[in-house]
Amino acid sequence: MPRSPSIRVGQRLIAWDGTPGFVEFNSQGKRCYGPGESFKIEWLDADRKTIEDSQYLTLEDLEAEGIRRGKGLMPWAK
Repeated sequence: MPRSPSIRVGQRLIAWDGTPGFVEFNSQGKRCYGPGESFKIEWLDADRKTIEDSQYLTLEDLEAEGIRRGKGLMPWAK
């Protein structure tokens, strides 16, 4: 199945090493991001409650970094 050409705020993500994360709100105020648009990712600690790190990436960066989409959205994004 082809990947969606966009990603939504609240989308769960999994880094190449298994670290969980999600697409966070940021100052752009957008809910969906398309190719070439950078968005903020928050990476969680092992307890999945504490934010350990954050970074800005694009959809193209996700593939290059080995980051895949997890199942569903964060509860606050539904």
